[in-house]
Amino acid sequence: MRMNSIITTEDTIAAIATAINIGEGGIAVIRISGADSIQICKTIIETKSKFAWKTHRVFHGFAKDISENKYLDEILVLVMKSPNSFTGEDIVEIHCHGGIIVVNRILELLIKTGKIRLANHGEFSQRAFLNGKIDLTQAESINQLISSKNVRSAELAFNGVKGLIKEKIDSIKNNLIEQLAEIEARVDFEEDFKDFDYIKFEKNLNKIKNEINSLVETQKRNSHIHNGISIALIGKTNAGKSSLLNLLSKQDKAIVTNIPGTTRDIIEVDLTIHNIPIKIIDTAGIRETKGIIENIGISKSLEMIKKADYIIYIFDIEKGLDLEDEKIIKKIPNQKLITLIGNKLDIVEKNFSESNNQCRNTIYMSIKNKKGEQKLINEIIKKCSSEKSENIEIFLNDRQLSNLISSLKNLNDTKQIIKNKLPFDLLSIELRDSIKNLSKLTGEELNEQLLDNIFSKFCIGK
Repeated sequence: MRMNSIITTEDTIAAIATAINIGEGGIAVIRISGADSIQICKTIIETKSKFAWKTHRVFHGFAKDISENKYLDEILVLVMKSPNSFTGEDIVEIHCHGGIIVVNRILELLIKTGKIRLANHGEFSQRAFLNGKIDLTQAESINQLISSKNVRSAELAFNGVKGLIKEKIDSIKNNLIEQLAEIEARVDFEEDFKDFDYIKFEKNLNKIKNEINSLVETQKRNSHIHNGISIALIGKTNAGKSSLLNLLSKQDKAIVTNIPGTTRDIIEVDLTIHNIPIKIIDTAGIRETKGIIENIGISKSLEMIKKADYIIYIFDIEKGLDLEDEKIIKKIPNQKLITLIGNKLDIVEKNFSESNNQCRNTIYMSIKNKKGEQKLINEIIKKCSSEKSENIEIFLNDRQLSNLISSLKNLNDTKQIIKNKLPFDLLSIELRDSIKNLSKLTGEELNEQLLDNIFSKFCIGK
C-alpha cells in the first residue's frame, strides 16, 4: 500500500474536528477512531463519573499529562462503541475549551502515546464509507454541506446526506439491470423467447435516457446554487465599483478613496440576494496607465468580462458616458449585461433630470447615499432569478456528473445496434458499462487511487 494512501488500516487515528482560531470558539472537539481509541484515551483522561466509558454517554473529566502530573483542561467525553458510530469503529470525542493552544496540547498528548496517528484528510468519512455506514454520495454530500455558502446549497447537500442521490441513481440502475436481465436470459434460453423486440427495448431505454438527461441538464443549469452566480463590476477608475461592492455586501471589503486606480486586483464577496447565491467581483478600474501592477489589474478586468456570468457596468454621471465607456460596453455580450449604473447622483442631483438623461438599461444611483439600491437589487433578481431551481432536489458534484454523462453516452451508443438490428447481445456490453458508471457514482466501482483522490479533498477532521 502507498505510504500516502488513506485506505483504512487498523491504525487508531485522531484529529481536531472543529474549526479553531485564536480567541474564538467556546469549545473544540477532538475525534479519535479505531480499536484502541477507548483504551488510549483512558491513559490521558482522569474521571470519577459513574458514566465513564459507557457507550453513547457524555461524562465529565480532565485531560492530564501523566508524565508531568499536570492537568491540561476540564473536558467532556463522548464514547460511541462499534458498530454504532459514524465510522463503524470505536470513537471517542473529547470536548475541550476552544482556541488553538488547549486543543492542540491535548491532541499532541494523544499522539505522544505512540499508539495514535494524526488522521489524513477525509479519513473518518472514508472509514465510514468502507465500513458500510454511508455510501460515497453521502460522504461527498457531507463535505458539500460543510462547504455550503448559502441556505439552498445546504438544503440540497443535506438531501444527499439523507441518501437521496443514491436513491435516484439506484432507481435508474435497477431499471437498466431489468433490461439487461432480459437480454442475458435470451442469450441463455433463446428458444424460450419470441423474437427480440427492438422497438419495445428502444422505448424502455429512451425513458431511462430521458431521466438521466433531465438530471444532467438540471445539474448543469443549476450549478450556481453551490458555486454562486458571478457578477463582475466593470467600469473606469473612480466610478464607484468598490463602493457598490461594499454597499451590496454590507461591509468594507474594498478600499474606497478618491484616488484613481485604488483597486489593483480582483476582490470577491459571496452573498445571497433573495435566495440567489451571488459572487460579487470588484475589478480594477479601466484607464490608460503606465503602472505595471495596475495594468495587470486592468487586464484581469477585461478578462473578467469573458469569465463572469453577468456584468454591471458603472460610470460617473458627472463625467457622463464617453467613447471610452461605450468602447468597453460593446465588449459586454447583451445576455450578460444586468444594467448600466450611472453613479454619483448626489453630486449632480440639483441639475439632473433622469427623464432627459435616461439611457437604455440604466439605473441612476447615489451609491454613497444608498439611493437606487433597491432598483438595482430588483434588476439583479430579475436577471438572475432562481425560480427554475425550486424543483431541484439534489446537487451533483463534477465527479458525479461526469459519471452520469458517461452512463448516458453508453446508452446512446446503442442507437446503431438498434437501428441496424445487430445481434441483441451486443446491447448487453453498453448496458453493463452504463451500469458500471452509475456504480462508480455511488462508490460501488472504485479503485484505491480514486478513493484517495476523492477523500483527500475533505477537511482533516471529517
